[in-house]
Amino acid sequence: MSWKKALTKIAKQKRAMVGLEAAIILIAFVIIAGAFSFMVINQGLFATERGKTVVQDSLRQASTPLAVDGSVFLNASSPTSIDAIVIPLKAYGVRYVAMGTSQTAVTIKIGEEAWPNIYEGVAHNVNGTEISECTFTQLVSNVTTGKAKLFIQNSNLDDALDSAEKGYLVIYLSSPANSRTHVIVEVRPEKSAPLTVEFFVPESLPLGWVTVAG
Repeated sequence: MSWKKALTKIAKQKRAMVGLEAAIILIAFVIIAGAFSFMVINQGLFATERGKTVVQDSLRQASTPLAVDGSVFLNASSPTSIDAIVIPLKAYGVRYVAMGTSQTAVTIKIGEEAWPNIYEGVAHNVNGTEISECTFTQLVSNVTTGKAKLFIQNSNLDDALDSAEKGYLVIYLSSPANSRTHVIVEVRPEKSAPLTVEFFVPESLPLGWVTVAG
């Protein structure tokens, strides 16, 4: 076979072209698989992070960051009725709890009557006097009748109850609650479970401030 015929025969072979096409297809598959793997991993990481956020939000919504810090105080306006309630509060397990009127609601039920939101916000002092130097009677006198206000002791002057601060939720009843009346107060911060305080007004009351279990 002459060299011309051998060269012509080699030129007519398609095995090299087929091999090149197969390599191009293989590279394309590898690129597509890599892109798909990256997408799957990225979606998996996003789903994991999203799941973590959902769990954290659920835990926060299922628990309350507020706790009753001591006994609940009642002001007996007569031997058989009360006209004011003071609930000491503290932030528990968090740095602070937002307590502005747009983040918090206070619901109260007295006997068969209930009010959806009586909260009128935060006070940091009483006419320039530090909360720790005021009596409960002075605090009540600075609350609108039928409303509730949070007085913050050692306040940093924002509308949040910090873990280092102490709050007194003061409720001035629109009408006296009589003996044996069931009272339920709910403090509902934003995105968390409410703090519920309930008690029965004692049957016999000495005039002035008395305590019930918080």
